Amino acid sequence: METEEKNYWPLGILSILLIGLSLVVALVVVAIKYTPQSDNSYLHQHTYTDSHINGMLSTYNAFRQAYSLELVNGNQKLEPLFPFYINQNTPLLWLSNRHNNLSLQVQRKDPKALVPTFSVAVLRTKQKTLDLGKVPCSTQEKESTCLLPPFNLPLKGHYQIMLKVDFEGEELPLIQPAYVR
Repeated sequence: METEEKNYWPLGILSILLIGLSLVVALVVVAIKYTPQSDNSYLHQHTYTDSHINGMLSTYNAFRQAYSLELVNGNQKLEPLFPFYINQNTPLLWLSNRHNNLSLQVQRKDPKALVPTFSVAVLRTKQKTLDLGKVPCSTQEKESTCLLPPFNLPLKGHYQIMLKVDFEGEELPLIQPAYVR
Protein backbone atom coordinates (compact mmCIF):
# COMPACT_ATOMS: atom_id res chain seq x y z
CA MET A 1 0.00 0.00 0.00
CA GLU A 2 1.12 3.42 -0.91
CA THR A 3 0.57 6.28 1.54
CA GLU A 4 -0.62 9.58 0.14
CA GLU A 5 1.19 12.70 1.11
CA LYS A 6 -1.01 15.02 3.11
CA ASN A 7 -1.57 18.58 1.92
CA TYR A 8 -1.38 21.12 4.76
CA TRP A 9 -2.16 24.24 2.70
CA PRO A 10 -5.88 24.35 3.63
CA LEU A 11 -5.00 24.20 7.33
CA GLY A 12 -2.49 27.06 6.93
CA ILE A 13 -5.01 29.22 5.10
CA LEU A 14 -7.71 28.55 7.71
CA SER A 15 -5.31 29.32 10.57
CA ILE A 16 -4.34 32.67 8.97
CA LEU A 17 -8.03 33.57 8.51
CA LEU A 18 -8.80 32.66 12.14
CA ILE A 19 -5.84 34.70 13.42
CA GLY A 20 -7.00 37.68 11.31
CA LEU A 21 -10.55 37.36 12.59
CA SER A 22 -9.37 37.20 16.21
CA LEU A 23 -7.21 40.34 15.69
CA VAL A 24 -10.20 42.24 14.24
CA VAL A 25 -12.35 41.21 17.22
CA ALA A 26 -9.58 42.30 19.62
CA LEU A 27 -9.29 45.70 17.88
CA VAL A 28 -13.06 46.25 18.08
CA VAL A 29 -13.07 45.39 21.79
CA VAL A 30 -10.18 47.79 22.43
CA ALA A 31 -11.88 50.55 20.40
CA ILE A 32 -15.11 50.17 22.36
CA LYS A 33 -13.34 50.02 25.71
CA TYR A 34 -11.13 53.10 25.09
CA THR A 35 -13.35 55.66 23.37
CA PRO A 36 -11.83 59.01 22.36
CA GLN A 37 -12.09 61.74 25.00
CA SER A 38 -12.97 65.38 24.39
CA ASP A 39 -9.84 67.53 24.07
CA ASN A 40 -11.49 70.65 25.57
CA SER A 41 -11.26 72.47 22.27
CA TYR A 42 -12.25 76.10 22.55
CA LEU A 43 -15.22 75.75 20.22
CA HIS A 44 -16.75 72.64 21.77
CA GLN A 45 -20.08 74.47 22.09
CA HIS A 46 -19.84 75.78 18.52
CA THR A 47 -20.01 72.56 16.54
CA TYR A 48 -22.09 74.40 14.00
CA THR A 49 -19.22 76.78 13.16
CA ASP A 50 -18.85 75.73 9.54
CA SER A 51 -22.49 76.38 8.71
CA HIS A 52 -22.74 79.64 10.71
CA ILE A 53 -19.30 81.18 10.17
CA ASN A 54 -20.64 84.21 8.28
CA GLY A 55 -22.98 85.14 11.14
CA MET A 56 -20.21 84.66 13.70
CA LEU A 57 -17.80 86.82 11.68
CA SER A 58 -20.40 89.58 11.30
CA THR A 59 -20.96 89.54 15.09
CA TYR A 60 -17.19 89.76 15.64
CA ASN A 61 -16.88 92.67 13.18
CA ALA A 62 -19.79 94.47 14.88
CA PHE A 63 -18.04 93.97 18.24
CA ARG A 64 -14.78 95.41 16.88
CA GLN A 65 -16.63 98.44 15.52
CA ALA A 66 -18.24 99.14 18.90
CA TYR A 67 -15.33 98.22 21.22
CA SER A 68 -11.57 98.02 21.46
CA LEU A 69 -10.41 95.22 23.77
CA GLU A 70 -6.94 94.52 25.16
CA LEU A 71 -5.74 91.80 27.51
CA VAL A 72 -3.04 93.25 29.76
CA ASN A 73 -0.33 91.38 31.68
CA GLY A 74 2.25 93.76 33.13
CA ASN A 75 3.64 95.73 30.21
CA GLN A 76 2.25 93.35 27.57
CA LYS A 77 -1.01 94.36 25.84
CA LEU A 78 -2.61 92.04 23.29
CA GLU A 79 -5.94 91.99 21.49
CA PRO A 80 -7.76 88.64 21.81
CA LEU A 81 -8.91 87.41 18.40
CA PHE A 82 -11.82 85.48 17.01
CA PRO A 83 -10.61 81.84 16.66
CA PHE A 84 -10.94 82.02 12.86
CA TYR A 85 -8.05 84.54 12.77
CA ILE A 86 -5.61 82.63 15.02
CA ASN A 87 -2.48 81.42 13.21
CA GLN A 88 1.16 80.67 14.00
CA ASN A 89 2.05 84.38 13.84
CA THR A 90 -0.41 85.36 16.58
CA PRO A 91 1.62 86.83 19.46
CA LEU A 92 1.73 84.85 22.72
CA LEU A 93 0.79 86.24 26.10
CA TRP A 94 3.60 85.39 28.54
CA LEU A 95 2.44 83.95 31.86
CA SER A 96 4.11 82.40 34.88
CA ASN A 97 3.16 79.40 36.99
CA ARG A 98 2.17 81.50 39.99
CA HIS A 99 0.34 84.75 40.66
CA ASN A 100 -0.91 85.69 37.20
CA ASN A 101 -2.71 89.04 37.37
CA LEU A 102 -4.46 89.88 34.11
CA SER A 103 -6.87 92.65 33.26
CA LEU A 104 -9.09 93.55 30.34
CA GLN A 105 -9.22 97.10 29.06
CA VAL A 106 -12.38 97.84 27.12
CA GLN A 107 -12.76 101.09 25.23
CA ARG A 108 -16.15 101.96 23.80
CA LYS A 109 -15.92 103.47 20.34
CA ASP A 110 -19.65 104.14 20.43
CA PRO A 111 -20.56 106.15 23.56
CA LYS A 112 -24.09 104.68 23.59
CA ALA A 113 -22.82 101.09 23.67
CA LEU A 114 -23.28 99.19 26.91
CA VAL A 115 -20.34 97.51 28.60
CA PRO A 116 -20.41 93.82 27.61
CA THR A 117 -20.01 91.10 30.21
CA PHE A 118 -17.04 88.75 30.11
CA SER A 119 -16.37 85.29 31.41
CA VAL A 120 -12.87 83.82 31.23
CA ALA A 121 -11.46 80.29 31.11
CA VAL A 122 -7.88 79.05 30.74
CA LEU A 123 -7.58 76.00 28.49
CA ARG A 124 -4.87 73.44 27.92
CA THR A 125 -5.25 70.37 25.74
CA LYS A 126 -6.13 67.23 27.72
CA GLN A 127 -6.14 69.13 31.01
CA LYS A 128 -9.00 70.29 33.18
CA THR A 129 -10.25 73.76 32.23
CA LEU A 130 -9.52 76.51 34.75
CA ASP A 131 -12.75 78.53 34.84
CA LEU A 132 -12.28 82.05 36.22
CA GLY A 133 -16.00 82.84 35.85
CA LYS A 134 -17.55 86.22 35.17
CA VAL A 135 -15.19 89.15 35.45
CA PRO A 136 -16.28 92.31 37.33
CA CYS A 137 -15.62 95.59 35.53
CA SER A 138 -15.18 99.16 36.73
CA THR A 139 -16.35 101.81 34.25
CA GLN A 140 -15.06 105.35 33.68
CA GLU A 141 -16.52 107.40 30.81
CA LYS A 142 -15.48 105.52 27.64
CA GLU A 143 -13.10 103.03 29.24
CA SER A 144 -13.71 100.01 31.45
CA THR A 145 -11.17 97.92 33.29
CA CYS A 146 -11.98 94.34 34.21
CA LEU A 147 -9.65 92.66 36.70
CA LEU A 148 -9.37 88.89 36.48
CA PRO A 149 -8.89 87.05 39.75
CA PRO A 150 -5.26 85.98 40.33
CA PHE A 151 -4.63 82.40 39.25
CA ASN A 152 -1.89 79.78 39.19
CA LEU A 153 -1.11 77.33 36.39
CA PRO A 154 0.25 73.85 37.20
CA LEU A 155 2.40 73.17 34.12
CA LYS A 156 4.68 75.02 31.75
CA GLY A 157 3.75 75.13 28.08
CA HIS A 158 1.03 76.37 25.76
CA TYR A 159 -2.36 77.55 27.02
CA GLN A 160 -5.28 79.44 25.57
CA ILE A 161 -7.21 82.13 27.36
CA MET A 162 -10.82 82.05 26.20
CA LEU A 163 -12.97 85.13 26.69
CA LYS A 164 -16.69 84.65 26.26
CA VAL A 165 -18.25 88.01 25.51
CA ASP A 166 -22.01 88.50 25.87
CA PHE A 167 -22.57 90.92 22.99
CA GLU A 168 -26.00 91.81 21.60
CA GLY A 169 -27.54 88.66 23.07
CA GLU A 170 -24.94 86.37 21.51
CA GLU A 171 -21.94 84.67 23.05
CA LEU A 172 -18.81 85.64 21.15
CA PRO A 173 -15.69 83.51 21.80
CA LEU A 174 -12.34 85.30 21.71
CA ILE A 175 -9.01 83.50 22.13
CA GLN A 176 -5.58 84.63 23.25
CA PRO A 177 -2.76 82.06 22.97
CA ALA A 178 -0.48 82.09 26.00
CA TYR A 179 2.74 80.42 27.09
CA VAL A 180 3.83 79.64 30.65
CA ARG A 181 7.56 79.71 31.15
